[in-house]
Amino acid sequence: MKIKKDKNLFLISGTAAYVFLLVATLLWAYWGVGEVFHEGWYSPYTHIIFYFIPFLVLFGTIALCIYFPLVGGIAIVAGGILCLVLIIIRSMQQHINLLPSFWMIAAIVIIPGLLFISDYILKKKRKYREPGKAIFKNRWKLVAAIGLSLILIIGVGTPLLIRNLGRLPLDSYDEVTVEGNGITLTLAGDGSGWYYSNTSPILFRGKEYQAFSWNEIALFGKDPVGFEGKRYGPDYDNTKESIYYATQEDFEKYNMFRYLDCRGDKLTDKIKDCWRLPAAEEYVMLFMYRGGNCGGYFNEKEGKAYYSKTPDKEGPIWAPDKMVIYYWTSTSFNDEYAYDITYSGEVREISKITTQDYRGWRAVRVEE
Repeated sequence: MKIKKDKNLFLISGTAAYVFLLVATLLWAYWGVGEVFHEGWYSPYTHIIFYFIPFLVLFGTIALCIYFPLVGGIAIVAGGILCLVLIIIRSMQQHINLLPSFWMIAAIVIIPGLLFISDYILKKKRKYREPGKAIFKNRWKLVAAIGLSLILIIGVGTPLLIRNLGRLPLDSYDEVTVEGNGITLTLAGDGSGWYYSNTSPILFRGKEYQAFSWNEIALFGKDPVGFEGKRYGPDYDNTKESIYYATQEDFEKYNMFRYLDCRGDKLTDKIKDCWRLPAAEEYVMLFMYRGGNCGGYFNEKEGKAYYSKTPDKEGPIWAPDKMVIYYWTSTSFNDEYAYDITYSGEVREISKITTQDYRGWRAVRVEE
């Protein structure tokens, strides 16, 4: 009975570890496919492989743990702890608050490793030897991981690929007028009025800039004119308490779009007032799908957008083959957050000090 009990412990810990790791691997495969067709779908597309690195690492870890559970278990625990420490340090440096769910996920990350280590220790302690046919069984664990991963990647990726290939291309990077759900706006063409990729940075006073926070945009005209020192505010001393978050009033007074020349090409030192950044509601009303307006409505109280059909990243509003997938709006949500909007029409609350390469803008001409 004791031998049978020990064997059951081996089966429980080993099987639970495998299932945990397999689920994690499939989740990262799902994430990788989704991000390829969401964030990573821009030319020249060679970077797509990077979205599958977490999946490939975990898949390699499965193979390692199947045949060498102690080595694999230690690698999972050590790697998990290292990643968590790096995330915490980076979050502290950028003054990002980690959600409670992060700590729950962090605990789950190392569970498979602990189970594999436990499985090895139990077998070693009881001097348990795998029967000869165990190698065949373990091989099937690997085959199952391969098969399920391929099914998930193909099943999730195929409809997303079809969607992306069906997008309306951008005919030109020129200024364009678009009629929306009760509004008509003239969108800026190629230049400082339209940030669609970090490969086309914004030039000001001979220096190139990319990946802009809402703060930098909102406080551009505040003395001294420019982007320097505007992300965290003039009195920032590396502490969260010293951060200055731009207000809606700041944006209306100092935003960079007031300083665009009337062609929308370049930033100047003087106020021109030829361009402005659309509000969240205007983007929602303007967004399109396959050439038709999506009938968008923005509920200001809820902070949510509703559509008769979901928008997509396509011309003439977006550059489908470029990096940017979010546009900043001119709308402040509260003291620390402003709204951005995704190509699929979701209005989101984003920290005013956040900078990311794939978040840009498209200015609209001020009507006379």
